[in-house]
Amino acid sequence: MTNDQYLHPVPPWLDDEVIMVENGGEMPEVVLAESLHHLESLAPAEKDVLRAAAVRGYLKIIRRDLDPNNVGLPSFRGLQRAVDNLARMSSFLTRLGWPLPAGEPEGLADRLAAYLAGEKRALEQGRPYASATGKQVERAARSVGLDLTLYQDVLERMDALPVPDFWALRALRRLEAAKGGAKRRNEAGGKAFLEVLDLQGQVLEAAELPLSGAAECEDPECRQRVELVWRLISLPEA
Repeated sequence: MTNDQYLHPVPPWLDDEVIMVENGGEMPEVVLAESLHHLESLAPAEKDVLRAAAVRGYLKIIRRDLDPNNVGLPSFRGLQRAVDNLARMSSFLTRLGWPLPAGEPEGLADRLAAYLAGEKRALEQGRPYASATGKQVERAARSVGLDLTLYQDVLERMDALPVPDFWALRALRRLEAAKGGAKRRNEAGGKAFLEVLDLQGQVLEAAELPLSGAAECEDPECRQRVELVWRLISLPEA
């Protein structure tokens, strides 16, 4: 098996399946399994075309979560998700006996380095929270082969700050973008509603966070998330 496997031409009749597997979201192997089940009579080379698409699918979501510009966007799932997906992709490749596509090991290390550079800039500009823990960074670095010697200062700063989960990061990015003059909150129906207001008391931006878990009663983890986001919005209360 060589990297040329990733460059194998896609038969026209498999185009849609390849696109679906490659862009199937958070579970490339699940989408792959569904395609292989649906297309029972594929030749080995055709199955490999779909397997290569699953690898590219993994790489897409890993790159997404290693991009500092994505922190707090709806698609962002956090550095821990990137670490988990790196492990899943590695296991998948081991079972296949495949390497990563050419250039990817170095490329992923460069992406993590860019993530840390972005984190450092954000913290130097006064952001009062980190987007990952030092341990998450260390696990990611081991996975992609990045030497963290030059990043000890930013890791120490990250470990000294609160680390919101990706749901909280999404709310914070939305609310901080409003650049308002005050904040307001209320709770109803198992949800918290956080708002940023202008100086006249008009709502500039709002975010909704759950307070209830699957059991439909207040979940302590959800409560902690809401209180952390509220605390990190550096505005006076309306």
